[in-house]
Amino acid sequence: MTAYTITNNAAFGSKEITFDGIPSKEIREALKALKFKWHGIKKLWYGYAEESELKKICGGNVEAPKVEEKKAEPVNKYGVKVGDYFSMSWGYEQTNVDFFQVVALVGTSSVRIREVYPEMIAEDAVSGMSADRTYRLDTSKICPPAPHSVFIKDQEKGDLKRLKSYMADGISNPQITMTSYADAHYCSGETEKCYESWYY
Repeated sequence: MTAYTITNNAAFGSKEITFDGIPSKEIREALKALKFKWHGIKKLWYGYAEESELKKICGGNVEAPKVEEKKAEPVNKYGVKVGDYFSMSWGYEQTNVDFFQVVALVGTSSVRIREVYPEMIAEDAVSGMSADRTYRLDTSKICPPAPHSVFIKDQEKGDLKRLKSYMADGISNPQITMTSYADAHYCSGETEKCYESWYY
């Protein structure tokens, strides 16, 4: 008996049936009687009928729906992928926090990054001129580049930066040297809470 798969076409509200091989003449005639048509390009039968009717015609030997395997996203040796964030806290009289997003992987240990403004979702005042701020880091999309950046020369393409790690294994907790006085650290969560201060 030829195995088959029945699927719903949500766009047209119809049923589609594919066979693992050529169905018998009896099945083909029964499908035609239900006004099903053969799609020569997609190699399937389509029409409007109850699934129970189709199962009776085909003998009830239904294959489980085929699940397409999702391809793993490319990562480098540090486990960093496109869309990931790095944050950098810097300043002397005030505390600034900048965010950088990976827009491309280059080899196994370098990335292209742009400065971005992720969405701030919470702000808790610490004093009149400081606060704890929480940012949402959505790695599924690339943020628009910040209009200006102190540390990134090419905001459109992103600057090429080499990753490093001070950990014993040389891989965990990757960082990027942004300046002589500050490194950008890998953000591993969906949110990042930062202390920031300013002067008027």
